[in-house]
Amino acid sequence: MGKYDMILDECIELGVDRIEKEILSLSQELKTLIGEKDIYRRREGIKKVMKFMGSGFDVSMLFDDMVRMCDTKDFIEKKMIYLYLISYAEGNIEKTKIVFGILCKDCRIGFCFDARIRGLALKNLPILCCKGFEEDVLKAIYDGIKDFDSYTRKTAIICMIKIHKKFPKIISENETNALYELVKDDDPSVSINAIIGLEEILTENFVFNKRMIVYLLNRFEMYNEYAQYKILELIAKYIPSTKEEMHSIINLLENLLENLPSSVVLSCIKIFLLYKNIYPEITKRIYSNIKQSLMKILYLKSINEVYEIKYCILSHIYFLVSTCMIDEFEYDFEVFYGKDEEPVYIQVLKIRILTKITTENNIFKIIGELNIHKHDFHKEISKEAIKSITDLVIKFSDSSTHLTKMLANNLQVYNENILTYTLISLKYILRKYRNMSSFILENIENIVDYVTNDKGKTVIIWICGEYGENMINSPYILEMYIREFNPNDNLKKSFVLLSASVKLFLKRAPEMHKSLEYLFNVIFGYADSVDLIDRAGFYYRLLEISPIIANQIINSNKNCIKMFYEDNDNDMLNIDNREFNSFSIVYEKPFKNFSLLCKDFMSNKKPCSKNAPTIVGANTELLALDIAEQNYFSLISNISMSGEEFQEFWENILNEKIIKRKLARFYNLEDFENNFLSESIYCIASGEHEYGFRFYFYAKENYGKVFVVETDINLQTLELIIRIKCQNPEYLKKFLEILSKPIQHFIQ
Repeated sequence: MGKYDMILDECIELGVDRIEKEILSLSQELKTLIGEKDIYRRREGIKKVMKFMGSGFDVSMLFDDMVRMCDTKDFIEKKMIYLYLISYAEGNIEKTKIVFGILCKDCRIGFCFDARIRGLALKNLPILCCKGFEEDVLKAIYDGIKDFDSYTRKTAIICMIKIHKKFPKIISENETNALYELVKDDDPSVSINAIIGLEEILTENFVFNKRMIVYLLNRFEMYNEYAQYKILELIAKYIPSTKEEMHSIINLLENLLENLPSSVVLSCIKIFLLYKNIYPEITKRIYSNIKQSLMKILYLKSINEVYEIKYCILSHIYFLVSTCMIDEFEYDFEVFYGKDEEPVYIQVLKIRILTKITTENNIFKIIGELNIHKHDFHKEISKEAIKSITDLVIKFSDSSTHLTKMLANNLQVYNENILTYTLISLKYILRKYRNMSSFILENIENIVDYVTNDKGKTVIIWICGEYGENMINSPYILEMYIREFNPNDNLKKSFVLLSASVKLFLKRAPEMHKSLEYLFNVIFGYADSVDLIDRAGFYYRLLEISPIIANQIINSNKNCIKMFYEDNDNDMLNIDNREFNSFSIVYEKPFKNFSLLCKDFMSNKKPCSKNAPTIVGANTELLALDIAEQNYFSLISNISMSGEEFQEFWENILNEKIIKRKLARFYNLEDFENNFLSESIYCIASGEHEYGFRFYFYAKENYGKVFVVETDINLQTLELIIRIKCQNPEYLKKFLEILSKPIQHFIQ
């Protein structure tokens, strides 16, 4: 710890008076440093100011001295001075004018010869720019764009984008034409900034033509990875007017593919897929390019060592083999074999890809790999392997008998997880191929005692109901489950047990009579679920009317199942190719299905307000108004409260919330109270204590509920502790949102 740090800590301990004295002495020191030629002495003096400022103390009285200190050519000094000046100029129009003039002056080549300082001044200009300063800032930007140094030019473009965000109509055609010229700048960082600037400012009016595309692709290797990605994203939005134009772009991209990073390769593939949709006759060529590019990426050592990137690449391959490139990887399936050192999520995704690329030519080799994985000690891998074998059974009907027998052998492995996953899989197979029940049912009765998982039990119960006539002990298996039955334990299992018991009763009534009677008594007497009671009542009345009719309805012939709902990849199929190389591929659903804003980025529609009521019909308007009124929350202005009332509220309100924050700065009592007052939070008492200050505030919301607040400021630990008590805890979150505004100026 330096000598000055020790003095600063001592000042904090001794209190405000000592701090004010130190700041006054610092002002005198700065005055002596104005003409000082020793850079290091000047830096140390400015550092002292920054330390006081960083500790949360009010050093606004040094503003004039810091303005005078600004006459320096040292970049480090400028950086600290700008930080100070901008912090204290914001919100004060006179100080803003002074600082804005300093920044504009430092942007000029004739006044400042250091490009870093010119760039730093341009970076800070948008912060202080307000109405009346537009001409000056545009002149500074235009000078920056024409600057001989590339750092200043690219910073000027960033400044232009920021100014455009503040004043959308201020950027004229002259500035945008200058940006078009900068696209051809020799420095790639300036060039890409110009492209981004044009995209941000002109949006839909940005003219991106073939000539610009060819120019950028010819010098593509000069750009960094982000710039390359950005250029390709813009090319993806461009639609070639002729086949020749499209082929020339594809040729340029093919020449670049070999040495590009993975993110840029995916952007190239996105362009290929979009062009394939426009000209289907080039599909074979496009698929060949895509496959070669992806296979090269998968063999890269850098990709195999970073599993997160590898997962993204595999996710994109899974999308391709699920939607269009089903047969392209038919003979490259070994690339997707799992490795022991790979994380679980990588191995699971590889198993899913293997399932998609399985054909009659490679099915048995892939099944061999899946058989290894089904005994993996990771539950997720084992589950996915068994599910994949089931998918292949359903997909390849010619091999279904052999694969089902192979899967049924798992029932002899007395491992609970494997048994459960296998039973669930066999249920799907029995629903698809009802003729395969013979060699599945013979093993079911032997494993009943080993299945303790509710999902596994549910499958056994379902099998007993569907195929109980072919199982000797099926009524006794169901009787065992009925005796331990709790209708409120697992609702899904309860429904399956009820349906299976009624089905088996209609097939083997003498053996099921007493069990079913007991089941009805338990459901009608103890079940909490209205749906379960209704279902039991329906079955009971149906049996009471006619068991023959009940059998015709409940045990009717089942239609052949072509496809299960669970295997429907609608979300994946609905992903547009324009969403390639985005989170849509990783999440396996269109952007609009997982975006919090429900905003489809492929359209230019503005997102609707989250709280806007949906008008269903003419009669719903009043309901929408009621909802809006219910959600409305605000604090009442001009209220008063006596000390006795405050004390009574403080003692009687039990709902309490404590917030702790690190203090960044603290000016004075009056300033702190005024910030709260601006949000209709009133101070009833305040004072100084041993380590700092304590305040008591109160507020009232529009329904009359009261909030009382104790705020403790500890200048030793630089900590702000807020204790809130409220009559209505439902509105605590909304009150905290309002409270965050006055304290944000004082916390880190």
